[in-house]
This record gives sequence, C-alpha cells and structure tokens, in this order.
Amino acid sequence: MKTLVTGATGFIGKHLVKALIKEGREVRCLVRKTSRTNQLKELGVELFLGDLQDKQSLQQAVRGINVIYHLASEVYSMKSDKTYSMVNIQGTKNLLDASQNLPIKKFIFISSIAVMGPNTNKEMLLKETDICHPIVPYAKSKLEAEKLVLSSYQLHKFPVVVIRPPIVYGPEQKSELTKIFSMIKKGALKIIGDGNNRKSLCYIDNLIEGVLLAEKKSGNEGEIYFISDEKPYSINEICATVADLEGISASYIHIPAFISTISGWLFNIINRLSKFSFLPLFTLRTMTLNFACDISKAKRDLGYTPRVDLREGIKRTLEWYNHRIEN
Repeated sequence: MKTLVTGATGFIGKHLVKALIKEGREVRCLVRKTSRTNQLKELGVELFLGDLQDKQSLQQAVRGINVIYHLASEVYSMKSDKTYSMVNIQGTKNLLDASQNLPIKKFIFISSIAVMGPNTNKEMLLKETDICHPIVPYAKSKLEAEKLVLSSYQLHKFPVVVIRPPIVYGPEQKSELTKIFSMIKKGALKIIGDGNNRKSLCYIDNLIEGVLLAEKKSGNEGEIYFISDEKPYSINEICATVADLEGISASYIHIPAFISTISGWLFNIINRLSKFSFLPLFTLRTMTLNFACDISKAKRDLGYTPRVDLREGIKRTLEWYNHRIEN
C-alpha cells in the first residue's frame, strides 16, 4: 500500500509517518525546498520535492499512490486571508484535481475542530452534524477546504474522509503548548476567567490510531469524524494535572473574563480593517471559549477507543519536555 503524506514535517505528520512505516507501508512525503527533512530521511521514506501550488509536481507526486493523507495547511499565524485561501483552499483543490481520476482507495483530509466555532452551550458537545460557525480566517479556510473534499465525493464518489481533531498534544508538540508547560512550572500561567470552560484535547497516539482506523474502514467515504480523547477537560483540570505530575503547587493568576471579551472585539475590528489577523488578541479571546466535541460517531463507526487519558498523555509529554530542556 503506497501512501502519500502532505505536511509530513509537521507535528502530526511526523508521528503519522512513523506509524505508517511501522505498518510496513511505502511512504512518499511531499516536501518543499525549505522543508526540514532530517527526521524523515532517517525514517527512510521517499521525499518528493513539490508544492501544493505547483499542479505539475502534484500530478507526479500522486503517481502510483493508493492512499493520500492531506495534512499540509497554513495554521494559526499572522497571515493574510489570501495566504490561508491559497494554501488551505486552493492547495487542497489542486491535490484533489491531481488525484481525482486515479485508483485512490482513500483520501484522508485532516481538518480542525475550529471549523465548528465554539460551543454555544457549555453542557452540549459539538457533533459532526452541527452547523459550522468558524470565527477566524484559518477556520473559515479549512471549512471551505472541507467543502471541496466532500463535494469530490458527492460529485465523483472520490473516497474521502474528513477528520476534525481538536488541540493535539504529545512529544514534539508545537512550541505554543510547550510554552504553557514552562509557564505552569514557573507559576507564571495566567488564566482568563474562572478556568472552568471545557476543551477537547487529543493525545497524538490517540489521533494517529483514529485516522488509521478511518482509512481502513470500508463504506465510510464522505464521512466526517471528530477524533479526540475520551472526554473534554476544563482549563483548571489540564493545568492541575501538569502541576501534580511535576510535583508543584498549582498556582495561577486568574484574569477577569471581560479582558477576553474586549480582546475579541478588538480582534474582529482589526481583522475587518486590516488584511492581517492579530493573533495574540484572538488567543486571549479563545481562552474563555468552550471547544468540546462528541466522539461517539468515531467510536460507533470506526471502533475507535482512545487508549491514552489526560494524565498519561501529559506524563509522556512532560518526560519528553523535561528531557529536552535538560539536554
């Protein structure tokens, strides 16, 4: 089974490639000239130089491929709407066009819980069938990319599956999450609001198991799945778990929630007047929002059962983090 992975140099991508190699797959990774590929080279995968904006390179990249995992995207950053559109929407369209008439067994598109927008009711979990209300350019672009992917199934029966993960954590995680660990250890973490708002998280091994199940499941073409840990956690619960495992007092500074609301207003105003998104303001805004999803569909359809809970996932991540800062 020859598999193409885009976004293979990213956090999720590297873990996915390792899992595929472990299964004995032939893996081809689409990489750019500027990509850091040392870890991929060590795994012995095929590196294919190309770009989602280069249609000719994509046509060559998909030759002989049976399964495609499309992870590459422009993530949260100080980028213009045009950049999100070019990478997340047009890049996805180009890859779909290149692979449309080939005997592809499954096209797995990694989207995001962000396409849903936050939970309007704290006690209700987001379901795949809920109406999407994305609130930032990144999420809006991912939703448009989802529509392209799903329409390829509706129009051409192209075998696509959409995965919507929440925040994904684990060894080699993004620097933003690692910074939170550092702030908790220093007792310098500032929580906006009471910290009781809920977030779905997904330990990286849980996510990889879920996406592999989605690929191998027959008859699930055109479906969308949330893949996350067993249950959502409050901000306080997440921070307390980190502190407890580190053997330190869980001491945080709580900032009034109205700061978050003001940040949201400013973000929206600046976003309308400027071609760039002012990310720090949005980060403050999201700290009080609920982004919690229901994984019952993945459990029912795919037989998905998250094996790693919050405490074990944080423990493994802290071991990686502490080893990293000690060396």
